Amino acid sequence: MAGNDRFKPVAAAALARFDAVMDILGLAGGKNAGREYLPLNPRRDDHKPGSFSIHRDKGAWLEGATGDKGGDLISLAAYVRSCSNAEAAEWLGQQLGVDVPARQPRARRDEKAVGDTPAPLAPEKPASEARKPNAGADDGVCVMPIPDEAPPAPALHPKHGKPAGRWVYVDLSGAVMFHHCRFEPAGERKQFAPLSLWRMASGRLLWKWKAPSEPRPLLGLDRLASLPAAPVVVVEGEKAHDAAALLLPDVAVVTWQGGCNAVDKADWLPLAGRVVWLWPDADEAGAKAMQKVEKRLQESGATEVQRVNLGALAMVASDADGKPELTPGEPLAAGDDAADLIDRGWRAAHLALLIDAGTLLSGVTGKTPAAIEAAPVENDAATGKDHSPRRGFRLDERGVWFVDVKEGVQAAPRWISSPLDILASVRDEHSNGWGLWVGFEDPDGRPHREIIPARTFNGEGLEASALLFDRGLKIAPRGRPLLIEYLQTANPKKRARVTNRTGWHDSDDGGAFVLPDRAFGRGGEEWIFESDSPDGNTYRQKGSLAEWKEGVARRCVGNSRLVFAVCMAFAAPLLHLVGAESGGFHLRSQSSDGKTMALRVAASVCGSERYMQRWRATANGLEALAMQYCDAPLLLDELAQLDAREAGEVAYMLANGSGKARAGRTGVMRSRSYWRLMFLSSGEIGLAQHMAEVGKQSRAGQELRLAEIPADAGKGLGLFENLHESASGADFAKAIDHATRKHYGSAWVDWLKRLVSEPAASFSSDVHGGVRAFERQFLTDAASGQARRVAGRFALVGVAGELATQWGMSGWKEGEAMKGVGACFMAWLANRGGEGNHEERVMLRQIREFLSRYGESAFTDWERPSMTDTHAPVRSDRAGWRKHDSTTDKVHYFVAYEAWRVRVCKGHDPIAMARLLLAHGFAEKGTEANRPWLVRASVPGEGRPRVVHILPEIMEADDD
Repeated sequence: MAGNDRFKPVAAAALARFDAVMDILGLAGGKNAGREYLPLNPRRDDHKPGSFSIHRDKGAWLEGATGDKGGDLISLAAYVRSCSNAEAAEWLGQQLGVDVPARQPRARRDEKAVGDTPAPLAPEKPASEARKPNAGADDGVCVMPIPDEAPPAPALHPKHGKPAGRWVYVDLSGAVMFHHCRFEPAGERKQFAPLSLWRMASGRLLWKWKAPSEPRPLLGLDRLASLPAAPVVVVEGEKAHDAAALLLPDVAVVTWQGGCNAVDKADWLPLAGRVVWLWPDADEAGAKAMQKVEKRLQESGATEVQRVNLGALAMVASDADGKPELTPGEPLAAGDDAADLIDRGWRAAHLALLIDAGTLLSGVTGKTPAAIEAAPVENDAATGKDHSPRRGFRLDERGVWFVDVKEGVQAAPRWISSPLDILASVRDEHSNGWGLWVGFEDPDGRPHREIIPARTFNGEGLEASALLFDRGLKIAPRGRPLLIEYLQTANPKKRARVTNRTGWHDSDDGGAFVLPDRAFGRGGEEWIFESDSPDGNTYRQKGSLAEWKEGVARRCVGNSRLVFAVCMAFAAPLLHLVGAESGGFHLRSQSSDGKTMALRVAASVCGSERYMQRWRATANGLEALAMQYCDAPLLLDELAQLDAREAGEVAYMLANGSGKARAGRTGVMRSRSYWRLMFLSSGEIGLAQHMAEVGKQSRAGQELRLAEIPADAGKGLGLFENLHESASGADFAKAIDHATRKHYGSAWVDWLKRLVSEPAASFSSDVHGGVRAFERQFLTDAASGQARRVAGRFALVGVAGELATQWGMSGWKEGEAMKGVGACFMAWLANRGGEGNHEERVMLRQIREFLSRYGESAFTDWERPSMTDTHAPVRSDRAGWRKHDSTTDKVHYFVAYEAWRVRVCKGHDPIAMARLLLAHGFAEKGTEANRPWLVRASVPGEGRPRVVHILPEIMEADDD
C-alpha cells in the first residue's frame, strides 16, 4: 500500500491526524502503550484491548489474534471498512480533505491540491449554475447551489482537523450553497474556513477550502423566506446568528460570511422591501461593520433600517416565580453579542420585555423614499410603546387562527388548521435532534401526540406538514405555509427528552424507565418514546394484577418451563440495575410440544399476544426490535424463519447489546444503537443445527449467548408437567391460552413502579447473593467459566422470580421460581453435555470424526507392502499412518504435522488442539520443549518423521 505514489499524500495526512482518523474509524477510546495504540477491534468480539495494535508514528498495524496486518492507515481503513485499499484511500482522502489523483498520465495540478475532494467527470453545467470566479482566479468556476452529483463535503480540514462548528449557507429555497467552518485548536486562537464547490476545466467537481464567488449568499435565507412579513435582524458572525435566533424566535436572523471586511462581498438584495434591525457587536469594530451593512441595505432597497439599543441590554436577566425579570446591571463588555447574552441567562422572554416596552430599538436610521410614504404608525413618544395592531397566531377550541395586519389595520382572523397544541420543545439525551412535541385529535376524535423534528422544517416544511396530514390534522387548503410559521415561531417553555429506545435512561434529575406510552421515574423531566414503527407500542394492559395471578401465574406452578418464562420477563429490567450482561434462551422441541405457549405466558407479563415477535426479520429489523424492547423481555418465535446465514451473527448482536457500525452520507461513522436484552426464543431446531444447514459451524460464544433448553419437560406432556384441574394437555393449553388473552400487562406496570420506587441498593445485594447461591447449588468447583457464565444468567432469572413473589406479584410460594429455573438450568446442562468447556468438546469431537471417517482411506497401514510391491495402494491425500496393536487389538494413529494443522484441525488452533490431547492423555508426549505434542516415529521405509501420535483411548472416551 505504501508503495503506491497516488496514495502517499493520503497516508501522510492520515498519520499526521492520527487521533482524528481513529475517531472516524470508530477506534477512539483505546489505550496507549508507548508509541503503540491499542483499541478494541470492531471486527472481533473483544472485551478488552491488547491483540489489536497500531503504531502512532508509522501507521503499521497488527491483529495478533488472526494475523491480519498492514503497513499504513489506509490499509487499516480498508480492514475496518471491509473494502479495497483504493476505496479506503478515496474515502479517507475525502474525510481528511486530501485529493487522490485520478489514474491518468498527466493529472492537472489544480486537481491535486490538498483539501480538494474530487467527483467523477461530469458534463459542463449551464452558466446559470456557476458563478464567476474571483478576479484573477484560474482554478475553476464556483458552483452554487450544490448539485446532486457533487461528492460529499470533507469532514476534516487538512490542518485544523474536525470543525467545532459548521454552518450551511442555503438560498431562499433551502438549497445548499456552501459551508463555513469554525475551528478551535488547543492553545491557539479560533480559526474560520469557508468550504465551497468548484468545477474544474476538466469537468470534475472539487470541494475547496476557500470562499465562494461573489456575491455570497447570507446565512439564514431559508428562515427569511418562511417569515415574509417579519422584521429581519442582522448580526455579525454565525455564533451570534444562532443565539439571536433563539432570543428572537418571531423574526428572521441573517449574517454574512467573512466578518467586517467582507460586508461588500455579500448579496444583500434578499432584504429589499424588509424592515431590518442591526445588532452590532459591542465594540468599535462592530459599529463600523454595521455602518457598512446599513449602506448596503439602503442601496439594496430595504424599507427601514433600525439599530438595536445596546444600552437597553445592560440588564441582569432572571426569573421570579416562573416569570422573566430584568434589573439594571453593568454595561456590555467589549465585543459582547447575542451569544454572550445567552451565556448570562437571557431567554426569548427577557428580550420580549424590551420589545414590549419599546426600548430594544434606538429608532429609524434610514428609509427609502417609498418607505417614508408608507410609514406605519409611529411609537407613542410619551410611553415608548407601539399601539399598532400586531400580526400573529391564536389557538382556541375551533383551531389555529392567523391574524394579519395591513396598513395598520387588523384583518379578520384566518383559519389555518384544527386545534394543534404545542406541548413542549424536545431533544434527545445528548441535547441533539431538537423538535416540537404537539398534540391534536384526528377526525375520529382519537388523540395524537407527535414529535415534529426540526429538520422537517427545512425548505418549505413539506415533510412536517405531510406528517401532520398523515396523522389526521385538518389543514386549510392554503394554510400550510402559515401552519409551518406557527410551528417554527413557537417557543414553548416546557422541555422534554426524546428517545428511540425503551428501558432505563439516566438524567441529571434522576433515572427513568421509558415505555412507548409512558415513563416511570423520580426525575421531573418528561421522557417521550419515538419510533418509526406503526405498531410501536405492544405494552398493553387488560385486567388486574389479581386476575392475571389467578388466571395465568397460578397455572404456571409446577410447570418449570412456564415458571421460567414468567421469571425471565421479570428479570429483563434487572440487567441495568445489577450490572448484568445481556443474553438469551432458546426453547427447542418438535412441533406441537407447546413451546410457543411459554412465549405467550411470558408475553402476558407485559402485554397481549401481539407483544410476541417472530424471528422472520433481517438483522437490521431485529436491531430495531432490540431498541424497542431494551430492558424488557424480547420474545422471538420460530428460529427457523431467520436466515441461517445470519443466525450466528444475530445471536452475537442481540446479546452483545450493540448494532452494526455504519457510515453516514459523508462517510463519517454514525452513532451505533445500544441496548440491554433478555430474550427468549423458540423453534424446532437449535442454533447449531440451523447454521449447519448452510455449512456454517456455530462457535461457543454464539451458543452460550443463546442457551438452548429442551422444551420437553420429560413428563410425557411436552412442555407441561402439572395440568392442574385440566383433564388433558390440550385442555390445559386452551385454558392458559384463554387466560393470557383476558389478563395481561398489569404485572409489568406494577413491577416497574416498584423497581423505580425501590433504591437498587436495597435489593441488589440480595440479587448477587442469590446468584452465588444458585451456582453453589447447581455447579461443582470444577465447572468451566462458560458454564458459570450461563449459570449466572439463569440465576438472575430465578432471583427475579423470587423477588416478584416477595413483592406479591406472582402469587407463588417462596422457592417456586428458583425450583423451576433450576430444572431448566439442569436441562440445559444435560443438553450441553456437562459443565466442561464447550470448545474442548467440539475439538475432541472433530478429531474423532476425522479418524472415524478417514481412518481407512487417509492413513497408510504401518505394516504395508514393501516399496517393491507394484500393487501397493497410492494415497495422494495421505494424512499419516495407522498401526494395529495386536496385544490390545487397538489402533494407533500417527498424523503428519502438516495434515494435522491443515486437515484435522481445520477451523481451530492446531496447537491448542494438540495441547488438549496431551492434557487428556490422548497423545504421546514428545521430548521437544516447545512442541511436546510432536514425536519422532520410525515409519518402516520412510525414516523418522515428526508426527502427532494419537492414542486409542480417544475413541473410547466421552466428550466430557
